[in-house]
Amino acid sequence: MNAFLRDGGLSVGCIGCGNMGAAVMRGLCAHDSLRLIGHDHTRAKVDALNSAENPGRVVWAETPEALAQRADIVILAVKPHQIAETLAGIRPCLNADKIVVSLAAAVSVKELKQSAGGVCPVARLMPNLPARVGKGAFALCLDDEALSEVQKRLLQDLFKGMGLLLVLPDSRFSAFSSVAGCGPAFVCLFMEGMENAAVALGFKAEQARDLVAATVEGAASLALHEGTLFAELRHQVCSPGGTTICGVNHMERMAVRGHVTDAVLEAMRRDRELSGK
Repeated sequence: MNAFLRDGGLSVGCIGCGNMGAAVMRGLCAHDSLRLIGHDHTRAKVDALNSAENPGRVVWAETPEALAQRADIVILAVKPHQIAETLAGIRPCLNADKIVVSLAAAVSVKELKQSAGGVCPVARLMPNLPARVGKGAFALCLDDEALSEVQKRLLQDLFKGMGLLLVLPDSRFSAFSSVAGCGPAFVCLFMEGMENAAVALGFKAEQARDLVAATVEGAASLALHEGTLFAELRHQVCSPGGTTICGVNHMERMAVRGHVTDAVLEAMRRDRELSGK
């Protein structure tokens, strides 16, 4: 653990700085003590992580090997089929004091350990799209056999500031993905319907989009802040004989709630189908 405690702070590198890799790195920028390193086939993606107010926050690494040599924690944000090849390339640079964290879907902790040759502890992190704005939901699976309690706390502290963080076993990642990974698409489809109605009621397109987005964000923030059941918040808006209950009754007649539930379960069914389970 000396590598984590030396002067100058912890160094975290990310191989692959596309959508998810960049989202995680931007979130890690909030930790002032971290030394951040990035590598991507396109250097511009790494350079884009540096703001005008804080230039040079993420340092460029010429190769994955160079990054792995310098980083205490190596984040792999490459495609699932590239994981084994990437780990094989950087394996000589890994050791027991380093941690590999994979963002790749459908690659288990067991598979990560095998690809890393058992030379270092590993973890699996699954973010969803809102992680790009620091409002993500993350699933974290830890290598219980190799990670110390200090390392486990370190990983949780690193990522919990970017949104909701759930520590889950590998077996729960498909369920997490069906709810939190697919969920933003389901919510956006619902929001499109509200947006269309707002335009039909006379709002300009941009006004309609902003109004709907603010309404959904506000409802979600209220639920998280108060810890109240969604049903209770809904009841608070539904005055007896009022306009909201009429709209809710229509949605219930159309089985909207049941269809949303079925959509999540259908996503889970497809996930199992793709994984051969």
